[in-house]
Amino acid sequence: MKTIIAFIFSISCVLFSNVSFANTGVFYGSGNQVIPIKNNQIQLVREKVNINLSVDENSGRFGVPFIPWANVTAKFYLKNTTNKAVSLQIGFPFLDLQGFGDEKYVLENLNFKVVSGDKEIKTEIKEGLIENEFDPSGLFKKVFAWQDEFKPAEAKEVVVTYKMLMGVASANSIFRAFDEQGRKFSAIDKLFPAIGYNFGYITKTAYTWSGSIEEAVFQIDCSAFYKAIEGHSFLAELGDNFPKFTRPTFWESIDPVSAEKKKTIYQWTFKGSVPEEGLSASFVVLLVPSLPAEVKGYYSSSMSHLEGIKPDEFKAVLKNYYQNIAFNKQPVDSFSQSYFEEVGLVKMPKVFISEQDRKNLEEIANNFDELIKK
Repeated sequence: MKTIIAFIFSISCVLFSNVSFANTGVFYGSGNQVIPIKNNQIQLVREKVNINLSVDENSGRFGVPFIPWANVTAKFYLKNTTNKAVSLQIGFPFLDLQGFGDEKYVLENLNFKVVSGDKEIKTEIKEGLIENEFDPSGLFKKVFAWQDEFKPAEAKEVVVTYKMLMGVASANSIFRAFDEQGRKFSAIDKLFPAIGYNFGYITKTAYTWSGSIEEAVFQIDCSAFYKAIEGHSFLAELGDNFPKFTRPTFWESIDPVSAEKKKTIYQWTFKGSVPEEGLSASFVVLLVPSLPAEVKGYYSSSMSHLEGIKPDEFKAVLKNYYQNIAFNKQPVDSFSQSYFEEVGLVKMPKVFISEQDRKNLEEIANNFDELIKK
């Protein structure tokens, strides 16, 4: 049986499971390598970052249903706090240029552009010797760098625009042990395929500027992405033998959780500082039904796929998935406790895309035993 686990995992080596973006920072180094530094002249007064998720002609590439683009427009309001002219190198870190390798290709396809005071500025890709305090995971290998000039006491807007593919990978691929229990757990994993879309936004470079930031606003518009995931038949990727249902289970995990959501748009607003750990958004499609009326058919159809798995074991795991997704409840039986110990999906906070999804999943979790008997 063709499984989404296999076809997603096969591309995980070339696509990042957590693609990261960044904001501007001040960098030292006139050659090919740059280092973030703290300056005491130019203040980052305000920043406003809009991230618009879109889905276009890349659908079906790399064996994945679709890969959304994150279209970024970042506006930075900078001020020279001195009475002297200042020239400095500014940079935008990237996660190893998404592995494309060819710098010319990256520049052409990411459409990276910097406009400073209504004038477009040429950028260069440089190696980023990012200090541990700015990049503790050692992820950022490249920096788009440019030279900018500020007149005495000048305040101006710098606008950075670009687009990058979101990260996509199996959200439930687990390296299990090769003992009897590990093999059984691996077989169960295959019955719960999931796709994860995600990205992060590094904010720590805000601390390379003089003083503190007065306000920072970050906004993610998920409108087109929601429409794409709700309209796509993910089950078509699983083959004819996988149990059929109409609506998978969708949820998202937004960090920090302080973001305000208005319909399909998330927004964070910070005063005086930004989170040092950055921002992140993860979206999960777990291929189990989210409609109460479809649980019985899914459960019954799954019985023919229990290779080396007892029906009661599958039932316990499925029930605990719903309990965790709907109410963040942890399993109480020893078998499920052992199984879920390595399942990252149950550890992440969850927000449902729609209020109806929340109600449906709570109904399933509250009435699971009755639903599978109907």
